[in-house]
Amino acid sequence: MKPEGHLLTAAAASAGAYLATGSWEFAAGAFTGGFWIDLDHYVDYVLVERQWSLNPFRFLAYYLGNRARRLVLVLHSYELMAALIVLALFLKNQALVGYILGAAMHMCLDIVYNHDLRHPVRFYSFAYRIAHAFEATHLLRT
Repeated sequence: MKPEGHLLTAAAASAGAYLATGSWEFAAGAFTGGFWIDLDHYVDYVLVERQWSLNPFRFLAYYLGNRARRLVLVLHSYELMAALIVLALFLKNQALVGYILGAAMHMCLDIVYNHDLRHPVRFYSFAYRIAHAFEATHLLRT
């Protein structure tokens, strides 16, 4: 899904979270998980792809043009989500629970709308990406 789609769905989820719970922390967590989870794309862009321009238009052109060679995407993983769920059970932190729900929504939307992934459901396993050495040629259709 494109950034504007994630922005709209995260805003709607955040508003719904606030209306349902009255908690700003829960709502902020839902927005963060729904939208800001994509910060790992920027981390990959700079640290993995060695693209030093932080111009958002160059960044979007790079990713939307399928020029990325490796896809690490630490925040987009079932394994991290599982660890966060365990942590949330102990901490009972509303912002963390909101983040988990927002991130789960984000990843589900990615699975449905990212048609360039070879195996959309498997892609969100960090172990699966490791097994393919994070190589975009193995993970993407294009």
